[in-house]
Amino acid sequence: MFRKFYIMLAVLFCMSSLSASDKLERIIVAGPAASVSHPVFHMIQTGALNDIAKNVEFKLWRTPAQLQAMIINRSVDFIAVPTNVAAVFYNKKEPIQLLNVSIWGLLSVVSHDESIKSVKDLKGKEIVVPFRNDVPDIALKALLKKEGIDPQKDLTITYTTNIVDAMQMLVLKTADTALMLEPITSMALMKNRLLHRSIDLQDEWGRVFKTEAKIPQAGMVAVGDMVENRVAIKRFLEEYANSIEWYKANPKKAGELAVKNLPMLNKVAVANSIAHVRFESVPIAQAKEKLEFFFNILYQNNPKTIGGKLPSDGFYYK
Repeated sequence: MFRKFYIMLAVLFCMSSLSASDKLERIIVAGPAASVSHPVFHMIQTGALNDIAKNVEFKLWRTPAQLQAMIINRSVDFIAVPTNVAAVFYNKKEPIQLLNVSIWGLLSVVSHDESIKSVKDLKGKEIVVPFRNDVPDIALKALLKKEGIDPQKDLTITYTTNIVDAMQMLVLKTADTALMLEPITSMALMKNRLLHRSIDLQDEWGRVFKTEAKIPQAGMVAVGDMVENRVAIKRFLEEYANSIEWYKANPKKAGELAVKNLPMLNKVAVANSIAHVRFESVPIAQAKEKLEFFFNILYQNNPKTIGGKLPSDGFYYK
């Protein structure tokens, strides 16, 4: 009996040695300074992927040009992106596949005006919106149109090129109302206590379109040769999902970890934002129906936002 036990131990030792020799030299994960990237910091800190890679690194992308270079040059293995941006790159024949959707909403209308409680209440108002013709803008316009409000005639939209400018206008009260994204929303509320969350855009999405209160905004893609590495993808998705759960259960520590990696953020604002982000890693096979519904709305409003057409089935990892 003991002899069999020791033989089994020897076999297991040999298997573990072999698996160690087969490890990838490194896995590079890229992402923006947004919530979708934050669980990756926990994965790296805890060595969650040590069984498949000797080193795991994070690279920040700040601009669309940096993102494009990472994908074209295949200099990363996994990358966090808005779902529509992933569709654009896929439609440009870039070597990517969407693995999951993990951000299901972080948009809200923030205002000094207590009368604003739904998108209908924006009629006749002025609102600041960052990123013209990007997903937040298109989602808001789609909701307004569905409610019978003409975005060009029935309200005044002022655009900013970045969300920080929109936040500053709110904080300094040069604007009463703005469309915001977490964790910048939480940062604005910290800076000006008279501001409040007027509209949860995800709740409005569910109400107006008669669906779940979820907008499939961002997820992870595999790039280049990593698309074929099913073992690494499986382990990545498992640990990413685990780290999301840690992130949600430990907001204070998550805020500290996020700021350690992204010093431009505020740890208290990140911690406060977590309760207001719909954060769940859903495998793309399960998320596909909701994503295609979302893509169809984007397409109807501006086909360029998804690369001119709905992505084919090859876009979705199977």
